[in-house]
Amino acid sequence: MRKLLFSVVLLVSMPAISQSLNDYHYAIVPAKFEALKENDAYHLNSLTKAFLLKYGFITYLSTDEIPDELSNKRCTVLYADLIKDSSIFMTKVKLTLKDCKENIVFETEFGTSREKEYSLAYNQALRAAFKSFDKVPYKYNGKHDDKVSTPAVPAAPETPTVGATEIQATPTENNPELFFFAQPIANGFQIVDSEPRVIMRLFNTSQKNVYIAVKEDTRGVVILKNNQWFFEYYENSKLVSELLKLRF
Repeated sequence: MRKLLFSVVLLVSMPAISQSLNDYHYAIVPAKFEALKENDAYHLNSLTKAFLLKYGFITYLSTDEIPDELSNKRCTVLYADLIKDSSIFMTKVKLTLKDCKENIVFETEFGTSREKEYSLAYNQALRAAFKSFDKVPYKYNGKHDDKVSTPAVPAAPETPTVGATEIQATPTENNPELFFFAQPIANGFQIVDSEPRVIMRLFNTSQKNVYIAVKEDTRGVVILKNNQWFFEYYENSKLVSELLKLRF
């Protein structure tokens, strides 16, 4: 009987949480989570922004240029925070979304990882935590449309000409800014997307900002030019220079 009552309460409460979450279209992620010591530690803040974009929120880091009309209407926004409950053997985190009065509108279940490398462990744990959004599908209901106008999706930056074919990742409808993240490994970095899934490995060279790159069966280099990262390789005897929005 107790188990049945608990199930009924759970079924009643989940739509209420979903409805409250659906009242909000905007989210702000702090540059630094209180539970961690550095700005964007292990790229968790950037990754949180990427995940919230993926699930349909218009999302800003606190260091982004935030529209004045949004800054003046704080109660139309959700504020993200990361809760850590890790031990020596397990990394354990969950995400909370609070309103302007510090009330929790939504919180994920704890995501966990037993990876020893902190960067990978935190990324895996955060990914697992975000699966809670799949259980309570989010769709903005337009509640605050009369208070804040929806900004236009920013146009993709122009691709610089460097004498080779330029390829740029195409932004998705809910994710206008697609970034990849560099996680340290022995002798270099592994590049992961927001899943996080390893898409490429970089190996150090004797030159600063020049890496040997391996992407599936393709080998080339990743280099920094004009403050932008490029993956360069040969395809059918033609040099290809692929723009990477890469964060180390």
